[in-house]
Parts: sequence; C-alpha cells; structure tokens
Amino acid sequence: MKVAIYARVSTDEQAKEGYSIESQKDSVINFVKSQRWEIYDFYIDDGYSAKDLKRPAMQRLIEDTKEKKFDVVVFYKLDRLVRSVGDLDKLLKLFDKHNIGIRSVTEPFDTTTAMGRFLITLVAAIAQWERETISERVIINMTKKATLGERNGGKAPFGYNIEDGKLVINEEEARLVREMFRMYIAGKGIRQIVLYLQQFGVDKDIRTVSRMLENPVYCGKLRWGKNSKMNEIISDDITHPPIVDIETFEKAQILRKQRTQEGKKATSPYPFSGVLRCARCGSALSGYYKKKRGSKHYICIAKKNKGTCDLPMFTERALTQVFLESLSPSDPNKFLNLIRNIEIQTENEDHTVLIAELEKELAAIKTRKRNWLLALGNGTITQEEYKEMTTEDSKSETLIKEQLEQLSKKAVTLDLESVLSIVQNIPALWETANDYEKKSFINELFETIVVDVPSDYFRGRGKTPSVIIKEVHLR
Repeated sequence: MKVAIYARVSTDEQAKEGYSIESQKDSVINFVKSQRWEIYDFYIDDGYSAKDLKRPAMQRLIEDTKEKKFDVVVFYKLDRLVRSVGDLDKLLKLFDKHNIGIRSVTEPFDTTTAMGRFLITLVAAIAQWERETISERVIINMTKKATLGERNGGKAPFGYNIEDGKLVINEEEARLVREMFRMYIAGKGIRQIVLYLQQFGVDKDIRTVSRMLENPVYCGKLRWGKNSKMNEIISDDITHPPIVDIETFEKAQILRKQRTQEGKKATSPYPFSGVLRCARCGSALSGYYKKKRGSKHYICIAKKNKGTCDLPMFTERALTQVFLESLSPSDPNKFLNLIRNIEIQTENEDHTVLIAELEKELAAIKTRKRNWLLALGNGTITQEEYKEMTTEDSKSETLIKEQLEQLSKKAVTLDLESVLSIVQNIPALWETANDYEKKSFINELFETIVVDVPSDYFRGRGKTPSVIIKEVHLR
C-alpha cells in the first residue's frame, strides 16, 4: 500500500508546542514501517497556517489524490492536516471519491463507519474552535497594545530601524522619505516619486509609495489594523521620533484625498479621462463606450449631464491621432506652442551664476551673524550692539532667500530639450503600453488637455468629428 505522508507546522507552533517537522516525520515513518506500507512521497508545509487549504504541499497532495498516486494519507495529528470542519469535509469527499484512506498516528479514526466519521468531524470542530479562540485572544491583546501606542511587532517601515523593540530613524532612508513628502506636496505624481527613488537604488512600486505617503508612522504615530477586517487604530500620541512633522503629513493626506476624488486616474480604461477639458465650456470630459460599434469615445460632462454644451462626442482614435501628431519630432514647435503653463528656458535665461552669487552672499551673512553671536557670548559686544549689527543682515538674508526661492522655481522648469525629449518618447511608448499604462503616463505628465472639434462639423450617419487640441498644461 502506497502512503503519502503529510506534515505541517507554523512558526509559532514549532516554537511553543514542539510540533517540529522532523518529530512529525519520525513518528509517521515509524508508524508506516510498523504497518509495512510503502512511502510514496512526503508533503511538507513548513511555516504555513491551517486556516485554509491554500498551502503548497496541500495543493500538491490534492492534485496527486486526483491522479490516485497513493492509497492512504498518513499524518501525526488531524490538526496538522486541517483545522476547519469545512476543509475536512472537502478532503474527506475528495479522498472517498478516489478511494483513498486517511490515518492519524495519534488518533484512532475509522472513516468507514458513521461513528468514525462523526468522531473525526468532532475533532476537526474542536481544532477549529481552538484556532479561532487563539486568534481572538491574539487580536484582543494586539488591539490593547495598539490603543496604548505600543508596537505589535513586524518589520520596521522604510526610514526606520528597530533597536530594543523601538523604532529609531535610519537617517539615510529618512532623507528619501522626507523628499517623497516634499515632492508629493509640490505636485509631483507617485510615478515620478518611484523614478526618483530608483535613482538611489530603492525599488518601491506605486502601491507601496502610496501606502508610505498615508502611513502615520512617519509623523511619529502608530497604526494597526489597516490591512485587516478590523477597525483601524491610530495612536494619538507621538510614540517614536517622527521623520516628517504632523503638518506636512496632514497636508499630504489632504492632497491624497483631493487627487482620489478627481477621478479614477489609475483604473479607468480611458487614457485621457481626468485631464481632458472642453474648450467651449471648460467642463471635464468623460469616457463613453459604444457597444454596437465597439469603440471608445469622449463626451463633455456638461453635455452629458445637463445638455448645456454643444461639443460633439468624438472617438478616442481621433483624439489619439491628433495627439501623437502634435508630438512629431520633425516639428517640435507644434507641441511647444500648445503649452500654456511652463517657462521654457533658453541659454540667456540660465540663472546658475546668479544663484551661485546669492548663495555665496547668504553664506557670508550666516558667518557674520555667527561671529556676532560669539562676540556677544564672550562679552565683547553688548546685546544692543548685537541687535544693531544683525538687524540689517537679517533683512538681507530674508531678501536673498526669497530671490533664491523664485530662481529655484524657474530652475526646476523644464528646458527646451527636456520638454521635447519627454513628449517625443510618447509615440514609441504608446505602441506597447496598455490602456492603464497610457493613462498613468498621461496623468503624470499633463494637468489638462483642452480640446475642441471644428466649428463646421455637422453630425451625420457614420460621420466622426476630428479633434483639435487647443492647449495643454503640464504638471
């Protein structure tokens, strides 16, 4: 008789109850030898809970059962196989269907009789009750700890290390976290932040970065229960050193909420929805699918909801055609002339030298102020003299900082080559990207795209209007 040996242990059980894989295997092997059966294979789930049947070895056991590769399944104890009455019922039906028996080394089961089936079901029910009771106790204790502002374990979030069970700032990572929040509040998109992190060898996907921006741990609080069916708990007290201040964190949350409410920018199959604006009434355009034609269209929501706009509906194909044509590398001015919210820099507008001079003067002012402070501390000058000496410098310092801020804003605007390099790559990306990737790219690059159709267009059967892009606003 061929035997399939199943063994399972979760990490907690291995530590607390002694159900190690090796001890289970030794007991089962000795039992099989005493019965003079032949071992077909071992099915080992190391570190997996029995809350369901979604375990690698269990799934392999189920597949091999269907092919009748063995005659009996042997395990150390029933709760190693299942801890749910429902799962036990599924397995018993499967084993019966393929004429495969089950044997427990430590429990006397005989599934060929009604009483035997009742006993094994009863044992499974007790195992399920035990698992659920333990789970409830754990949840109660963890909820209590979270309410008190204590960590419930787990890995340290990016930006922190764990020392003696407490979160301490990892300054190298924290610098990137601060920059993430700064970029997001400055209007940068999640994808741009992902690309920024990749420059420093930090590989975080869009979903992870989104969760990081919403995690109150970065302003010194703790959160528990976010990814469970329980109520989320966020501590009110500062429990560890914050990486960003509460004001910055809350500002990011307001922006997260606003951008979420703007539309389904990440999930809509209409690449241009969320950025299209009607040239006639200023309203947004939404995607519309015509089943009969099997084509995607865009319609002004003022026309759709109130009938107050006369912009005709047009196809996505017509919009895409004129959009890609406007990005032609042979005529770059065609696209540049559409941009309304960007200052294109030329060589004559390079502020590098001026910025360097201002920064040099700012450093000199800081040095002078520090020297005056040392003189005050040494008693060389009086407090009145200190105020007199530093007042003018403080005014100059404020003025220079304002100038640098304005110049920095200009410095981050894209130069001519950068603008063209970005937009002229779109046609190549368009050929291979799916709708969601196209949408993500469009929404990351464009704030709005204002569209119209020719004024001489008249509606007719099978007649589709062409599209005119009036202007664009970059993010």
